[in-house]
Amino acid sequence: MNSEEALVACQEIMDNCVDCGLCRSECQLLQRINESLVSLAIRQPTVTEAYNCSLCGLCESVCPSDLSPKYMFAAIREKSVAEGEIDIEDFRYMFPDRPLNVMKLYREVNGIGYGELNPDREADTAFFAGCSMLTYAPQLVHVLFKTLQQQDQGVSLLTDCCGLPLYQLGLKEREARFIQGLKDKLRRLKVKKLIFACPNCYYQLQSMALEMGIAIQTIYEALEDSELVNVPLEEQHRKVVTVHDSCPDRAAGKFAGQARKALALKGYSLVEMEHNRDRALCCGSGGQVSHFDPELAQSLVQARLREVEASEAEILAAYCLGCVLNLSKNQNQIPVQHVLNLLLEFEQDFVGLKRRAQSLFEGPEGEKLWERIMAD
Repeated sequence: MNSEEALVACQEIMDNCVDCGLCRSECQLLQRINESLVSLAIRQPTVTEAYNCSLCGLCESVCPSDLSPKYMFAAIREKSVAEGEIDIEDFRYMFPDRPLNVMKLYREVNGIGYGELNPDREADTAFFAGCSMLTYAPQLVHVLFKTLQQQDQGVSLLTDCCGLPLYQLGLKEREARFIQGLKDKLRRLKVKKLIFACPNCYYQLQSMALEMGIAIQTIYEALEDSELVNVPLEEQHRKVVTVHDSCPDRAAGKFAGQARKALALKGYSLVEMEHNRDRALCCGSGGQVSHFDPELAQSLVQARLREVEASEAEILAAYCLGCVLNLSKNQNQIPVQHVLNLLLEFEQDFVGLKRRAQSLFEGPEGEKLWERIMAD
């Protein structure tokens, strides 16, 4: 089945691509491969090429034939795992279904927990913060949860991952089992509505929620009537903001529109980068590409930051925490903030946070932590 899906994805491009070159003109990976998309589909991408794709979807946004090269790369990832062309277990430190992974370890080492919020309890409404926010922005989670509680005392905090890394790594069957476990939990907790802060989680679980009859909201919809969010800034705090758009929101533009509307109502002035909304550039963390080609990932970061600089904005805002972290990992010019930090009026220092997470595994103690995380 995996080989068949890869063949179908490649065949669609072979049959329909007009070789206009628009996808190649926008994509650093396709520029590096430097051959026509049809030629690439005929020979099928290599394992390395497949895992160097950020799966961002910019290619499909610019394609006049509505083709999606990213699905070809994703299908090759799945085929590579199924046929043993890559030892995906080498990357098990990312697997969200393991007892210990990078994010769980980071929370453990840094004493990050949510016991006082009584998480994962039965409730009609649940806040799905997402593993990145739970791990790297605990203050933001607490403020958001308490703000949601002002509107609904019974809201519950969920501490789950959405399972997206399993899909990105080519582990489709494992992803399906993970999603089934999440379904079982939501039924057990009798959840009727999910509120999402992360666009990755929202779109990853959208069809599952629909199938289960669970209503879904973005955090911006949930906070629309919150006094805290709607109180305009004092004049001296109103700055010029440019918004980096998240790849999974590319087609629907739900988070893009709601985040901009909320920022404008708050009193911020908005300017756009050259690539925005459905044609936004990837932040460099999409598809877990930083684990497979750090050099390409860094090149994507620099391309985005050049557009930020050209916008002359005073603040770069993103509504995906993964994007915030990646765009601020070695950035020392324009400050990077999550949109929610700006709306809730408390800024955080995200600079170098990803680097600090990587430093967990340095030195003798770091080696011991690595042994723990990679243990079978």
